[in-house]
Amino acid sequence: MKSVRIWDSEKANFSGFVDLEVGQGKILSIKPAVPKPNPEFLLPGFCDASVTLSANGQGGKTNLSELSKVFLGFLSAGFSHVESVGDPNLNSLQPLVLKSKWNAPILTQSQKPHLYSELEVGEGSNYHSGLKGNFDPKRNSHTPIFLKEKENRGFSQTELFAKRKELESNRKLAIAYTFADKTSWEDALDTGFSVIFHPMPEGTNLYRTQKRDFLWAPLFGILYLQELKRNPTLGKEEEILWGTLSPYFGKVWKGNLGWEEPSENESLTPFSVYASAFRSERETHSNLLFASGAGHWGLFPGQAAVVEVRLWENLLQESANLGESQESESKGFWDSLFGKRTDKILPTHRDVDSLPAVRRRLIQTLTEKTCQYVGADHGGRIKLGGPAHFSILTENPLKRPSGIFPIESMVLGGKLVYTSKPTKEGTAK
Repeated sequence: MKSVRIWDSEKANFSGFVDLEVGQGKILSIKPAVPKPNPEFLLPGFCDASVTLSANGQGGKTNLSELSKVFLGFLSAGFSHVESVGDPNLNSLQPLVLKSKWNAPILTQSQKPHLYSELEVGEGSNYHSGLKGNFDPKRNSHTPIFLKEKENRGFSQTELFAKRKELESNRKLAIAYTFADKTSWEDALDTGFSVIFHPMPEGTNLYRTQKRDFLWAPLFGILYLQELKRNPTLGKEEEILWGTLSPYFGKVWKGNLGWEEPSENESLTPFSVYASAFRSERETHSNLLFASGAGHWGLFPGQAAVVEVRLWENLLQESANLGESQESESKGFWDSLFGKRTDKILPTHRDVDSLPAVRRRLIQTLTEKTCQYVGADHGGRIKLGGPAHFSILTENPLKRPSGIFPIESMVLGGKLVYTSKPTKEGTAK
């Protein structure tokens, strides 16, 4: 590839112009090159820490015939590695991918999640009842523990602390899923969990954690889609936007969601509460871990990442660099989510300093931080001698109005596995 600009993880910015040579699935050389107008920009393959492949985003299960579309959905958004949580055993999936000659991201799978022992899991379940269970050596070391309480009952802090220590002594990692429950969040913090999934409720006590490191995957998109269900008109408008930022979603899944009005008895915490907690706890922003939650209702492969990244970008932007909310029918809804903030990404000349800074943080989280968490072979970097996993963009994603997405093409192991152009797949050019 001639005169391209690649992402430099150490500087958290794009390099100068380079010629990139790829062979046998690896990056063989990176050499300085002569600048040219309208260069291509290369980002390391993104990593997603929590997806469910067996759920289809429409409230149903993924059929075997849909798997190739699921995999292309991730590739179309630049994801080289995804981690499955809560799926049936995926050991037989890789031979099927090879036999079917599907293009697919590199898959890893967590251990079976642990549920509170009084919650029924059923025979052959994808979950463990209680904190005991066999360790599957064919899965990775991540061990999810679902802390959500039932009728004010749940795992005691003594049990959680003992389980975490047991896993750590065996070189395993305990992962807390709190489901935005305040007590569960504080239990996870008090018992020393180093990785926490789900939004932080208002009033969570962070005093003990501000002087130690922990990773946090907010999974805002799940609650955001629940909020959109309350406003089907805006939900349909958002669906159109997702189709623009994720053309593959627009081609394959757009229009398949049923935007029914929620039940009158349904009571949900407004998303604005979680957005407010996120903005107020600025210390946690450097702890972010990326997980899209693809498989939950309304969240499809690739498009789920678009939803999550847009929420992060809006929440991370400083109010001073955002213009007044545009007058529209949806203004009241967006104000309820973000306060006096706009749902539109502003032109970059009005965000010269803050917009690229926020996106640099997002890219570092999607690549280096999350890829190291999932154990990706490229470590979230484009480096000499490393695997050739990268996406190709025709504009600088730090500056363009559409943001980090969409991508033009995706290369995995030196092979062109997705392109928005009607060209033959198979080799990277």
